[in-house]
This record gives sequence, structure tokens and C-alpha cells, in this order.
Amino acid sequence: MLLITEIPRRLRTILIWVVVVLLSAGLLLFHSSWNQSWMLAVHSHDMGPDAFWSFATQFGDAGAAFLLLLVASQFSPQGASVVLKCFLLGSLVSRVLKTWIFSPRPLGVLDPSLLHTIGAPPNGPNSMPSGHSMTIAAAVCLVLLMFPRAVGRMSVWMPLILGGAVVAFSRVVVGAHWPADVLVGAGLGIGVACLAWGWELKRSWRTRLQHTTGQYLLLLLELGLSVYLFSSSTDTEAARWAFDITATVGVAGAMSRYARLRRPT
Repeated sequence: MLLITEIPRRLRTILIWVVVVLLSAGLLLFHSSWNQSWMLAVHSHDMGPDAFWSFATQFGDAGAAFLLLLVASQFSPQGASVVLKCFLLGSLVSRVLKTWIFSPRPLGVLDPSLLHTIGAPPNGPNSMPSGHSMTIAAAVCLVLLMFPRAVGRMSVWMPLILGGAVVAFSRVVVGAHWPADVLVGAGLGIGVACLAWGWELKRSWRTRLQHTTGQYLLLLLELGLSVYLFSSSTDTEAARWAFDITATVGVAGAMSRYARLRRPT
């Protein structure tokens, strides 16, 4: 069971350095010609089945990641509180930066014939930072913080981090973002997760969310996100599978939460 505590000093130092390195590398790349060169290099090589990348990239969708984290948070008393705070902060940071930084997406700059796009990636002016990369990095960081014992083994945390990296990299492969967008988004995501953790330490929402009313609100949120994913339009069959699987997990999580609420105390 999760009890929110200070992040261990060693882990805090590692996370700070990871955030600094990702943000610095991303910003340097953003102002470099390598950003475009690396984008074109990725799209000049065979990166494997399109279906794989289309499937993987959906787990950086805010709704999908939010839902999976809410279900996972049922195993930690303060998990839902941290998840809610992380997504509130992340939504604000992403919206502000995308509005402030005018950065056209790859399809808004490059000749489409130079890119092997997968699905229907956007081509608007709000490329920096990558919201999907920010979301998946925050999600992985939260899981590592929420379940330190479960992820204390390399056989657990290494696949988790590699999986998050694949989802983030998929934004470049599908043609939705530049490499710099992904690096900055990942750095911001980890930073936001740590800020949410600190916020919970200072002012916890645990008591309110553990109350019956709070649990029913979380149940409705899980069901609402599940319905959203089931009904969302997708541009590939693989993306449809990713959303449907995630939504099914969400419905199962909502049923589990409801069963506990109905259980005699």
C-alpha cells in the first residue's frame, strides 16, 4: 500500500539529472539543423510494421494513460490523488507551452513525400512539446514512485522505461513530432510527475478521495474515459485495438472499484 513519502535523495538526484539532460538536449536540438536531419533519417529507414507503431503511440494519449493510471491507483491509497494532480499540472503546462512556442509540425514544413507517415498525424503549428511523450514519461515516473517495491527489480523497471521510450519515439516514427519535441516532452513529463508528488506531500487529497463520494466520482471518471476511448474515432485498425483494450481495462477497473464500494464494512 502506498504511503506518500519524500522521494529518496538518490532517486531525486537521478530524476533531476534526467530532467535537465532531456530538456537541455531537446532545446539544443530544437535550435539545430540536426532536428530535421534526424527526423528524415528515421523516415528513410524501415522501422518495422506500421501497425506496431500505430498501436504503441496510442498509449501516450492523455485519456488512455490517465485511465490506466486511475485503475492502477486502486492499489495505493493516495495514488488517485497524485494521478489527478499530475494530469492537472500536465494539461496546464502543455497548453501554455504549445500556445507560447510557435513550432510547426513536420508535415507543416517538410514535403510529405519525404516522410513515411502512419495514420493521420496532425500538421498544425503546435508541435513543441510532444504531449504524448510528456504523458507517457509522467505515467512511467508515477508508477516508479507509486510502487517502489514492485519496480525495485531491473526485470520490472527496465521494461517499463523501455516501453515508455518506445511510445515516446513512436511520435517521431508516425510523423507527428520532431525528435526535439519528444525529448522536451519527456523531460517535462518527469518534472510534472515529481511536482505532483511534492504537491501531495504538502496538501493531500487522500481523505476526500477515499470517502464514498470521492470513490464514486473516480468510478464515474473511469467509466467516462472508457466510453470516450470506445467511441473515439481512430485512423488505423491498430489504434482501434489499443483504445479498445485500454477501455476494457478501464471498465474492469470501474467494476472492481464498485465491488469494493458495495462490500460490507
